[in-house]
Amino acid sequence: MDPSAGLAREYSEKAAAYERHWAPVIAPMATPLFEALPLAAARRVVDVGTGTGSHLGALAEAARQACIVGVDRADGMLRVARGCGYRHLAAMDAGRLALQPGAFDVATLVFMLFHLPDPVAGLREVRRALREGGALGLVTWGQDEGVPGLGIWKEALDAHGAAPDPRDPSVMQQTRMDTPEKLGALLSAAGYADTRIWSRTFEHRWSVAALVEVQVTCGMAARRLVSLPPAAAAACEARVTARLSLLPAAALVHHARVLLAVARTPS
Repeated sequence: MDPSAGLAREYSEKAAAYERHWAPVIAPMATPLFEALPLAAARRVVDVGTGTGSHLGALAEAARQACIVGVDRADGMLRVARGCGYRHLAAMDAGRLALQPGAFDVATLVFMLFHLPDPVAGLREVRRALREGGALGLVTWGQDEGVPGLGIWKEALDAHGAAPDPRDPSVMQQTRMDTPEKLGALLSAAGYADTRIWSRTFEHRWSVAALVEVQVTCGMAARRLVSLPPAAAAACEARVTARLSLLPAAALVHHARVLLAVARTPS
């Protein structure tokens, strides 16, 4: 099975939960990227891996004169985005964009490059859709341990005999781009120039209930819990909730480290 097709199916099935629990956490992390891109003068912008469209409002605010097109392979995510009022959306594989060459002034990729089995090929495909001198902006995870309690979940899932995470490693390539040096090398290999990469740390304060909900609906735990009988899955969730409830408030704060990058296509 095509790993990317499996990932798109997963995101489609969990789109509503993703929009409710996870999108509000990560959408604000794209704002500094939009501020660094030449969006005010842009006429055509493509957001690759647009998901549920949670950051399209901020993108539209920064690119007021532009037609903004959002593309994603997960139909379910796009249905949620349409329900939020976004119209210029299309189902599309980021590795084979059905976009005319040189059609866009700016392209954005927000927390999606690590989902591509071949990130360099994906970046080249985006470059093809950009005009000469066009701008690319992307956001990805830096060296980050993930949301609080992830280790507690993994320990509990293992103890209850849950199957390993079924996601294919080829669509979870965060470690290939989690430092400025790694990310810069990918952009250089894809033919981009004038690259600027910087890091930011964002703080999100979780409650125990929210941490459990995000995991059991659209997180890593959700993918593993389904391998357990219902009673065992419930016991595992209860065990994790009890352990999270013992943590001090400071341990529920996620200091998320992200990398942001802007680059241009050669003129």
